[in-house]
Amino acid sequence: MARVVRLTEQELKGLLSDLIKMVTGGKSSSSTNSSNTNTSSGSDSDNVELSNISAKGQELLNNPTFKDNLKEISSEIGVSENSIIKLMKHESGLNPSIKNSIGCVGLIQFCPDSRGGNTKTISGKTYNLSDLQNDLKLQMDAIKEFWSAGKRSGKIKSASDLYIYNFFPVAAGKDDNFILQAKGLSAKTVAKANPIFNRKLGNPIDSPLTVGDLKQYYKQTGMV
Repeated sequence: MARVVRLTEQELKGLLSDLIKMVTGGKSSSSTNSSNTNTSSGSDSDNVELSNISAKGQELLNNPTFKDNLKEISSEIGVSENSIIKLMKHESGLNPSIKNSIGCVGLIQFCPDSRGGNTKTISGKTYNLSDLQNDLKLQMDAIKEFWSAGKRSGKIKSASDLYIYNFFPVAAGKDDNFILQAKGLSAKTVAKANPIFNRKLGNPIDSPLTVGDLKQYYKQTGMV
């Protein structure tokens, strides 16, 4: 749960607009994020511990291609393999071929560059989302590039930073009081499009989300 890759304000606005349409239309995502790549908040399950892993998830964890690439990514960005697996479980249930209702695919939910599109651009390279969805090695390469860009930019220094970068890249590395919002998108709109956070934290669904709130959510769910 993929991008220095930073979402531009226009790209972020487009992704969040799609999420808002999804929420107001009463449709649910097949997985989650969060980010990033993906600006949805992950699955609706609050249990992101490495327990209750599905058969498909266990198959992934035993896959040599996944294990080799996971080790490389962990070494590259300085975040433990366990923490990365928790993020992927949160985003996709460890299902590399999953696709949600707004077109985001894979383990960390890569979302299309534009509404209704089928491509994702990472550090200037364009990937076909269908190819990412169906090619584990290609998907892991894209994840490495996305997260490595965040590491190089100084935005990823810990597991919490990685989770925030994957969900809302522009917020990664900001102080705890930084409010998740963008030009043309209010903090309440962002919060309502991602109700999983405030639901877990016990706050009104439309309460503006801060970096500190995200960190608290990750602690409460056992991700960190």
